[in-house]
Amino acid sequence: MFRWTAWVAGVLVLGLLATWIWWRESETAARWRFEDAMKTYCGGVLAYEKGPLFDGLGHEIELRSDYSPRKNAHTCRLGRSRREVVVALLPGGDPGPGELKDTLPPLRDKVLLPLPLGGGWRGWIDGSSARVLLDCRGSADRVAVTVEMTSPLREEDAEKVFAEPEMMWEETDHLSGTRFALATAVKAAGHWGCEAETGKPLTSLPEVTRDEEAERADGTCAGLPFALDRRLDTVWETAVDRSAVYEICEVEAAHYFDDRYTFTARFGPYALAARRGSHVHHSTTEAGAKGGTLWASARCPGDTERALFTGYIPPKAATVWLPGEKGEETFGLPAFHEFAKRSAERHGCTDLRLPKAR
Repeated sequence: MFRWTAWVAGVLVLGLLATWIWWRESETAARWRFEDAMKTYCGGVLAYEKGPLFDGLGHEIELRSDYSPRKNAHTCRLGRSRREVVVALLPGGDPGPGELKDTLPPLRDKVLLPLPLGGGWRGWIDGSSARVLLDCRGSADRVAVTVEMTSPLREEDAEKVFAEPEMMWEETDHLSGTRFALATAVKAAGHWGCEAETGKPLTSLPEVTRDEEAERADGTCAGLPFALDRRLDTVWETAVDRSAVYEICEVEAAHYFDDRYTFTARFGPYALAARRGSHVHHSTTEAGAKGGTLWASARCPGDTERALFTGYIPPKAATVWLPGEKGEETFGLPAFHEFAKRSAERHGCTDLRLPKAR
């Protein structure tokens, strides 16, 4: 009897050991453990599954930190590179101080101007991150997602990027990272009961445009009155898209001064975040000018926040001329007016408030 009992116990031990080894070493068990962890990691809103928008995350990815600054907001880090993912439900109305800082991370390394995602999606990609914003039907709530790229572009990459823009996205994870952001936004919206209109599956990323002659501007810098200042020769712009939430146009007088005229447009919560992070008067007034800074605002469909348009006039634009030449700065204000008007019209905005002539 004792021998029989010992034999049974030995078989059970071996069976348990084999089960334990299978659970620790097999691909299937690893996948099960990963899927079980993802049910609660980052609030359970990350799109780790394969679907029409994203091919899914590999189960071998390491789940690093998981931080929730408030209800329905998560900041998590994935993999050895500690890729940051920020997912949040932005309630309608005016959020409290600091809330947008936790849920809408600032742009870090601006190698590229923000490129609209296209395909009916609100958001952008900038070489270091992908941003997605979904509007909830019948509500002022929004879902915002930011996904950091594991291979972000750096300043030292800029020369190569603009020399071969057609090869820009080759050998990077930017398409996969952007699709992950889109799928996560959709999953989070469903999780939080936000019925959102979504775009089409993304199969490619927007084309990167390099600097071009001012008179050939056909994107965010199109239509500006370059004839007012013959020193201006170069623009940096992106394609226009009604779904864009962040637009930039930069104008350069390369033979005269290094600093650039910069005109920006921000919409929805990104406009509010810019106001909150600013020490200039556009944080409290709808339009104005102070020194070389200009700002304007407009009311846009679907957004509770007024869109924010800003302009920067380089100080040297009023003082630097070639020998024998003399003039004054005449481009900044009329160019800013035109930039804001075109952007507001493109987005269907009304009640545009512009700074008056000085």
